[in-house]
Amino acid sequence: MLPDQRLRACHRLHASDEFRQVFKNTEVRVAHPDYLLLAKCNLVDYGRLGVIVGKRHITKASARNVIKRLVRETFRKNIRSESLDILFVVRSDLSGISKKELTRLFEDGWKRLKNKCSKFGKVSG
Repeated sequence: MLPDQRLRACHRLHASDEFRQVFKNTEVRVAHPDYLLLAKCNLVDYGRLGVIVGKRHITKASARNVIKRLVRETFRKNIRSESLDILFVVRSDLSGISKKELTRLFEDGWKRLKNKCSKFGKVSG
């Protein structure tokens, strides 16, 4: 991977206060039976991502890490340039689904989020 294509630390939500702000001030919401996307505009010129994968839904740490890695990768390819703070919350056990199918599922979610945001004027087409 080229250095300029990495998902840098500045593209992630780290502090619990940053997560709380997205939960409290959600402007766009995309619901799916397996996951939930919450988004709000931010004041920086790039998107920031927070991922929540609970032990309650996926018990094995290695499976949780695979999910988080795929979410970050699809975010990097699809949404990173938008000025949004986004939370990706896993709602069900995704560990039995293939990586290819998960990638398609997540990319569909990012597409739906972009469409909703563009309707409300939150992102650039």
